[in-house]
Amino acid sequence: MEAFLMRRPMLLFASAMALLGCEDEWFVPLLAPPADSAPVLWMWVGAEDDAPPCIDGQPPKWEGWMPEGSEGLPDTCDACECGPAACELPSTVMANAMTCPGGSTSIALDAGAGWDGTCAALPSPVQPDDVASVVYEPPTLSPCTPSATPEPPPVPATFVRVCAGNTAQEPPGFIPCMQASSEGICRKGLTRHEFFEQLVDNRACAPCECGPPAGGKCVADVGLYGDSACSDRMDAGLPVGLGETACADVTSPLPLSAMRATLVEEEPGACAPSVAAVLGTLERREPHIVCSYSEIWWRTP
Repeated sequence: MEAFLMRRPMLLFASAMALLGCEDEWFVPLLAPPADSAPVLWMWVGAEDDAPPCIDGQPPKWEGWMPEGSEGLPDTCDACECGPAACELPSTVMANAMTCPGGSTSIALDAGAGWDGTCAALPSPVQPDDVASVVYEPPTLSPCTPSATPEPPPVPATFVRVCAGNTAQEPPGFIPCMQASSEGICRKGLTRHEFFEQLVDNRACAPCECGPPAGGKCVADVGLYGDSACSDRMDAGLPVGLGETACADVTSPLPLSAMRATLVEEEPGACAPSVAAVLGTLERREPHIVCSYSEIWWRTP
């Protein structure tokens, strides 16, 4: 019995030391808060329009924005789009004094850029002795029109309002907290919150661009005429598709005086849009760090 009584203080001492050495996370909130950890701040986090005022008519100590997530901001904007690549008529026919495939010297019969295919009289008709063949140029696809430059994606951030803690009652909806150390560190068991009084958005989206047109089907019929009113056609007609050229002999006794063209087949092409990357940065100004108490810690008597 006497030996047991002598061992009992040693057992109590060993038990106390084991409890003091316990580092399990579940044990920490059950400890009483340090004597100097009474809340000096109250923090509200949520939508700005829903933020309640500080009680007792006090102005907020701080207000700002807490970026959501830690993976950073999106690096791309909304998708760019490209309009169709329209079929465009050829505006030039090359006349040659030799039969196909023609000689080294040709006369360009040019209806002008943006020609819509209506009858175009030549400034100087080409006489029959000067034209024995013509080479028809192919139709082309116009460049695609890109969509307007999009806006950068919104900054995911939550509004924060911090009020002074010297109030007679607990503000509804607020959580108790204290300011972090000068190094921005919260003591163990408290949750760290960082927010900024200003988030200055200097970002923009790169302009949308379109790649070269591809696909589609365009077939043009360019007619040559012996009069300026496009009444007397000289050739039998030779439709030409994308990427093609065609040579045809001309045997008419009439001078080559005008030309007219139509698209007999028209399927627009398409272009690949660019990716509108986000340019610039988001400035975070006037940072604040507060440490919130856990519910168990704060409510522990």
